[in-house]
Amino acid sequence: MSLTDSLKKEFCFCPLKGRNKEEVLSNLLSSFASAYGMSEEEEKEAFDAVMKREALGSTGLEHGVAIPHAKVDFIHKPVVAIAVGENEIDFSSADGKPTKVYFLVLGSDEHPSEHVQVLSQIAQIARNSTLLNMIRNSRNKDELASIFFS
Repeated sequence: MSLTDSLKKEFCFCPLKGRNKEEVLSNLLSSFASAYGMSEEEEKEAFDAVMKREALGSTGLEHGVAIPHAKVDFIHKPVVAIAVGENEIDFSSADGKPTKVYFLVLGSDEHPSEHVQVLSQIAQIARNSTLLNMIRNSRNKDELASIFFS
């Protein structure tokens, strides 16, 4: 499964508001839930699952990137949203630097290998400084989406 199979233009959000980790994740889940067509209950389930995963250890990587992720019952194949924050925030990242780029990944227990493949592809993007700078410098959702969709 490739990242582009899981990501859609309507799942690109820029700028994402939030002054702290919980606000950013809440706003990201809310934006994604609306674009995906989730019910309020599904949105709450997804938010709770992401926060539970964050409680185990931050999903903040290095270079200002975080990959909040979780598995939920109502998603059958991995789906990805990408967002660029309006501000850099403390996300308890591995390198201790603030975070501005977020890849939300929701998957299911039905396809664990696909979930891992998508996470791996995002980690590769996080190591590509040229691509990461393009993402980080996006001024709106159209610019952000154009990086992944021509």
